[in-house]
Amino acid sequence: MPDILAYRQEVYRKLVHISSSTIPLFLWYFGKDMMLKWVILVSILFPLLDYLRKYFPRIQQLYHNLFGIITRPNEYEGLSGASWVFMGAGVTVYLFNEKIAIIALLIMSLSDSSAALIGIKYGTTRLFNKSLEGTLAFFITTYMILYFLSPASLMLILIVAIFATVIELFSIPTINDNFLIPIASAFIMTLGGI
Repeated sequence: MPDILAYRQEVYRKLVHISSSTIPLFLWYFGKDMMLKWVILVSILFPLLDYLRKYFPRIQQLYHNLFGIITRPNEYEGLSGASWVFMGAGVTVYLFNEKIAIIALLIMSLSDSSAALIGIKYGTTRLFNKSLEGTLAFFITTYMILYFLSPASLMLILIVAIFATVIELFSIPTINDNFLIPIASAFIMTLGGI
């Protein structure tokens, strides 16, 4: 099945995706000690529900009624985007310090959404399986997040923004970018000493 939604559906989907910014906001407000158990719990619960909806028609119907408008066709057979978001958040919050996790999760939420919305609406220049316009939107959003939230040098901010953009550009379906982007971004920030 193709992985395509109408633009309006994609806008709704990205609004939901942007709402995942509440994870880093709660992390900032409540702290890692308080949030870790909740993020881990949800990162287990959502994939479990995705698994159950494949075998229980009532769960599948409830899922379709609530989220059908923003579900890509391929997600009916596998994990939903929400599961990948929460799994990526769970691993990121568990492995990295609070400040880095907050920044990495905002990159996953905001940069990925800006790339999709700009790329789908205005993307005319193909760049691998994405668009140049969407890739630039991802890079600029990531750079701005790092610039305003990170005490790092401009050179390190540039390196992290390029690295995260390359990961998003070359993301593969088997490892969803909602999982990979926050972990990889947090890893490179940790290496850079942010």
